[in-house]
Amino acid sequence: MAISLAAAVLLAGGVYADQWEWCALGVSIAACLCVSVAAKSDQHSDDAWGSRILGMLLAWMLFQLVPLPPPLVALFSPYRWSTVAHLRAAIGYNMGAWLPFSLVPSVTLERLLYVVPAMAAFVAAREMTRWWKPWITVAPIIVIAAIEGLLGVVQYYSMRTAGSTTVISGTYVNRNHFAGLLEMAFPLAIMCAVVLWRKRRAPFHQRTSQALQTGVLLGMATCLLASVILSLSRMGFLATLGAASVAAAGLLASFQRGDSQPKQGPWRWAIPVAAPLCILVLFSTNEMAARFGDLSTTELTQSGRTEIWREAAQMVSMYKWTGCGLGAFEQGLYRFKTMAPMNTVDFAHNDYLQILAELGLPGAALVAVFGLWILRRNLRFVFAVPRRRNWELGVGLLGSFVAIGLHSLVDFNLYIPANALTLAWLAGVAASPGLDEER
Repeated sequence: MAISLAAAVLLAGGVYADQWEWCALGVSIAACLCVSVAAKSDQHSDDAWGSRILGMLLAWMLFQLVPLPPPLVALFSPYRWSTVAHLRAAIGYNMGAWLPFSLVPSVTLERLLYVVPAMAAFVAAREMTRWWKPWITVAPIIVIAAIEGLLGVVQYYSMRTAGSTTVISGTYVNRNHFAGLLEMAFPLAIMCAVVLWRKRRAPFHQRTSQALQTGVLLGMATCLLASVILSLSRMGFLATLGAASVAAAGLLASFQRGDSQPKQGPWRWAIPVAAPLCILVLFSTNEMAARFGDLSTTELTQSGRTEIWREAAQMVSMYKWTGCGLGAFEQGLYRFKTMAPMNTVDFAHNDYLQILAELGLPGAALVAVFGLWILRRNLRFVFAVPRRRNWELGVGLLGSFVAIGLHSLVDFNLYIPANALTLAWLAGVAASPGLDEER
């Protein structure tokens, strides 16, 4: 699993199919091994419920590829049938030939080769968390993201020495997706350092090895934050601030319960707001401030995103019950596209809107139910009284979900294989019963 994720990250985030297929093979093998061992262990009813949702979601994506009789397609997707009927009439094709809901079945099948490995990563991570200490399960993500962040810092200073103004993006094609990986790992690195700090034998008395490990983790977190800032990804920076706020609020909640500190006044709850503001003021660069001040960059502008969202919303209204097909957003948008008609627009720059457009209301509802199931388990674990074992990891996972959830509002991180694999991995840890088991 770790090798596959590292390869996906280093190979441009896994966006090239000929490189991604080897990463997908590694993840699939890991998942098969995990499932073979899991068959011999006790199963939990809540696990089975989550697996059923995931299974129904995969079944719906596959159903979009199944040829259906024209009357059935016309009933559930009138616009789809109207378009096909006019085309068939024009070229004299058989009007009774069956057709699938997906506009481009070959593209849907290709996109499934990205989705299935992410599902497999979820299953594998959920099982591995039952065998090992949960922090061991998420450690590869922290290390891989830290290496990527360090590469970004080196890249920045190398370009600065050479007099280049190119924006850093690590091994990724796009800086926003580079920031998407780092923002998910940032709260995990912070909370892992907190775990080690809390293991000290007495206040301000810590073993040398623990102090060294804590320092290394804080250094990783600093490197991750610095790379996000240097990438000049606006939403990546805001998402990281959101993750920092969640981590600060979680720590204050634990102190308020008397775990580490005596109770103090309500003014302490200003810290989750003050912490990200301090990061914004003290660590933000002039270039980042300029990015927030100038929305008309050479990349897609905010007005351009808004126009794409408007056009995508029109497409959703036409394919609301069936969707245009997984991965067929570009083809489905042709009819409604007015912004940059000569350019390719294959992503909605909003993961939620694109999922709704491609999977329709039934598929989007399954994605929402599955996501809310994961979030519910995570929140129930974080807010449990008394505080659970591995509680800090639960807070870190919540910070990761908040960060990628915010970033997905204006970008398509979930369509970048390495980032989708990372999120599925973390979701598997959050959904595992092993997160709360004694070891």
